[in-house]
Amino acid sequence: MQVSQYDNEIRLQFKYNQELVSRVKNIPGSCFHKDALKSYWTIPNSSINIARRSKLFTEGNFYPGALNLIDFRRFEKLSIEVKADRIKACGPQNSLFDFLHNIQDLCSFEEKVENTHEIRSLAKDIYFKNNILVVTFPKGLYSRVLKFLKVFKLQKLYVYPLIDAPKPSLNLNFANFTPRPYQYNVARKILNHNISNRHTLKMATGSGKTVLAALITANLKIPTIFYTYSRDLLEQTAAVYEQALKQEVGCIGGNKFKIKPITIASIQTVHSCYEKKNDKWNKLAPYLSQVQCQFIDEGHGLGADTIYEVANITDAYYSYALTATPWREDGKEIFIEAASGPVVEPISEQELEEGGYILPIEVEMYPVKHYRTKTKNYRYIYGTQIIDHWERNRKIIKAVHKYDGKQIIILVKENAHGKKIQDVLNVPFIHGNTSARERKEVLDQFREGKNKILIASSILKQGIDLPSCEVLVLAHGGSSLVELMQKVGRVRRPAPGESKGIVIDFYDQILPEVDGDIFKAQSERRLAFYRSKGFVIKKGEL
Repeated sequence: MQVSQYDNEIRLQFKYNQELVSRVKNIPGSCFHKDALKSYWTIPNSSINIARRSKLFTEGNFYPGALNLIDFRRFEKLSIEVKADRIKACGPQNSLFDFLHNIQDLCSFEEKVENTHEIRSLAKDIYFKNNILVVTFPKGLYSRVLKFLKVFKLQKLYVYPLIDAPKPSLNLNFANFTPRPYQYNVARKILNHNISNRHTLKMATGSGKTVLAALITANLKIPTIFYTYSRDLLEQTAAVYEQALKQEVGCIGGNKFKIKPITIASIQTVHSCYEKKNDKWNKLAPYLSQVQCQFIDEGHGLGADTIYEVANITDAYYSYALTATPWREDGKEIFIEAASGPVVEPISEQELEEGGYILPIEVEMYPVKHYRTKTKNYRYIYGTQIIDHWERNRKIIKAVHKYDGKQIIILVKENAHGKKIQDVLNVPFIHGNTSARERKEVLDQFREGKNKILIASSILKQGIDLPSCEVLVLAHGGSSLVELMQKVGRVRRPAPGESKGIVIDFYDQILPEVDGDIFKAQSERRLAFYRSKGFVIKKGEL
């Protein structure tokens, strides 16, 4: 549960949990607010003490949005020692019980179980006896835990020194790229410890995250592994690193298994080796134990068990997640921080736009009329109202023709939808079943301008470098804001003659209006997101 303070109220945001909703409703003045981006509850300041007594939230829920609401004397009877991944607390048992619940809430997340979301925690008590409590937590949460503890008036707070940073051991130089000023500043701050050894680097698509990672590696001069989530990204990242460092790097994934001091690796391959404990793992394990810096590309994926587990297997001194969207829609954002530390934004989207590093976005939103159906089966409705909707597909085609001559990507969710559009436009369509060789050929032809139009499934929603893409057609609808932001990034990379990135979207709505229109709700959510980002929005007809 996220708690934020405003002038006369506090705001509570959480996934649906029937018990939690019932408890909030019992607080005088509580009110539910339906919001297209994220719905929330509010409680007036006058009812905060009532909410405390009902144990609706603990002091641990107040981080980071409402630190000034914390009762700083709550644990004044406790003596606390802090290490990189654990706390030892001494004092009266009732205070220790209370402290444990607070730390668990501080490190909590929401996990879907059937039709509700249960509250879980990454903080675990491993010893509780004779007025002594020991709690462990992931190393990435160290900053969160320490900042929280320093708010309180305690009997004693002792913070153990962290281990020293590893010394340079590799002969590395950075070449062939001229770092952008903000890339240079981030790399220098890390080298000088002004940015700590664990952080989630929030950087918009097009800001040069891979080049930045290579620059950091060159500065630190230590064994480094860079994790990617796909074969395309594996090869793309390896090429950037080799060009930047002017030396061969290792590559693990696909048909490659070569270990070097600097290695680019597929998360899925590393995790598979770890689970199988095969010969490859016997070679990989000693290397991972010596790796001193790791990068996790598309770091928002750390909420997935596989990616999070691989990040912790490596356990490098320096750990950086790279992502334009350091949040998740499943309530597991804290896993990103747990693996790679708190979020820092070296340069904002506005600054990137002003510096000419990324393009401003213009969204064209076209209405599509839908008809009421009796069934509530979403897959069936999606098939009939999105994939097979004749008028909607006609508008997609008209939108493409409107920008004839420009580089255009059409994104679909279902292969059947992509095939329908392909049959009309007679252009390449790549998807999960497309061979790696064919996919590379199609992407190369698109980059070279030999093909002006490309249809793709979600494999192009993030990460692949397509600098010449000018127009993005979102043919699929949907409501995932993380995916939406990643997809919009496809048209933000500057190229000669481009002054803006164009996004084509469709406002789906049942007419006459009905309650529970899922397509309208999804459209409103996307529209609210575009507004929140300050994108120019144009509505009209095709």
